[in-house]
Amino acid sequence: MISSVTTQNELSLVKNYLLLTFIQKVFEWDSLILEESGMLKTPDLYVEMVNAGVDRTGILLSEIKHEFNKCHIRVLDIQQNHSGVHATYISKGNKEQFSMAMPVFRKEMYERMRAYLGLSTSMPHTAASPLPEKLRPEFPDSRSASKPLRFVERSLVTSSSAYKRKSLRPAASAASGSA
Repeated sequence: MISSVTTQNELSLVKNYLLLTFIQKVFEWDSLILEESGMLKTPDLYVEMVNAGVDRTGILLSEIKHEFNKCHIRVLDIQQNHSGVHATYISKGNKEQFSMAMPVFRKEMYERMRAYLGLSTSMPHTAASPLPEKLRPEFPDSRSASKPLRFVERSLVTSSSAYKRKSLRPAASAASGSA
């Protein structure tokens, strides 16, 4: 019985380590994109919010690493592919494997990211379900409107270079020009 509980504890620690590691990298990437995009009027506000998420994940990650030391766990390798996230780790001298399917991993990652940013985790709208038509943003380029935004592997932010040259609100620009 103790072996099963210990194994569950080890799997939980490894799972949390993987989620926190990926979340921290995404937050750091998003923070960099927000700082450098030039598209926001108050980027410091959003960067501060995302960096608070980085800080929270850092604290939790350090606690997980402390538990790793106590339980003699060491992660050797992390692999990510379309099927999921896979880790090889050593626990008490034994080489072990941990795998988590990508859809499940992304869902839990997204929910935790919301929590670490201080957002509600019980929202009906998630990245996996599209916004209703009336809430979708209007794009100046009709080709962009036909391509829904979606999460792709680690690239969770689309390039903003296409928007730097054009106004996001063409109707407002046209109205101000004719007035």
